[in-house]
Amino acid sequence: MRETPPEATGANGANGANGANGVSGATGATEAGSPGLAAAEEATGSAVLACYNVTKSYGGVLAVDSVSLEVPRRGLFGLCGFNGAGKSTLFNLLAGSVRADSGSVRIDGRDATGWSAMRRSRSGVARTWQTVRLAHGRTAVDNVAAACLDDPGQSVVGSLWRPQAAPAREKAWAALESLGIGHLGAQLVDGMTLEAQRLTELARAIVGKPKVLLADEPASGLSATQRTVLAEALTTISKDRAVVVVEHDLDMLTSISDHMWALTEGRLEYSGDVQTFRSSPVYASLRGIEQG
Repeated sequence: MRETPPEATGANGANGANGANGVSGATGATEAGSPGLAAAEEATGSAVLACYNVTKSYGGVLAVDSVSLEVPRRGLFGLCGFNGAGKSTLFNLLAGSVRADSGSVRIDGRDATGWSAMRRSRSGVARTWQTVRLAHGRTAVDNVAAACLDDPGQSVVGSLWRPQAAPAREKAWAALESLGIGHLGAQLVDGMTLEAQRLTELARAIVGKPKVLLADEPASGLSATQRTVLAEALTTISKDRAVVVVEHDLDMLTSISDHMWALTEGRLEYSGDVQTFRSSPVYASLRGIEQG
């Protein structure tokens, strides 16, 4: 079990309900041979991304309440909860688009609490959003290549006129090919299916080879068949890095995840292996199943 940094220890102790809840420090039972634990041990045993007792409130309402968790370096990890549970807010706190009221965030063991979203991105934290955020009127390869030329002051069009655009396009094609949509690279994103747009966003997120990807409801709006394709893409991506997925489709999420976290009213209610999660009261509540 990893040792919790001093600032992570709260009133409940390092391994209490609000303590550090990584794959090896779970509140739910984690089997010794679980894929998530193996992934963590295969790397270095340290978390690539972690938060300790992070709290965020809006207008006096707690959106995230003293949440602590650690993300191992490889594997696919599910984050679930009802609407309003704090999932997207937690992603915002981890990615840096929102500052926590208290608590700390670490990237590769370094205190990143005060870092901007741009610095966190350049340090290996990538994310996608619930809604598609592609540049309209441009091709898939243009959208992905622009991510290699991260200049927040330039548009996609402006970025792609830079001398570095040629190698950026090569990387973009490779990223699209890795997710099985290389044949769509020259198409305008406006005319693509939602499935293709979602996959293009994933390609854009991984083209810079991040250490961890935060994917916020990537299956939203997709059909069952399209979700199968998406699940395969997420699994492929997780072979080289950590992937944390927020998703309401529990069947899909539990089928691909090595480890599960569940939030309830901003608090971390569950952290543990998938098999135990499926038989937990938290899972039953999310599925609307009454426990006898």
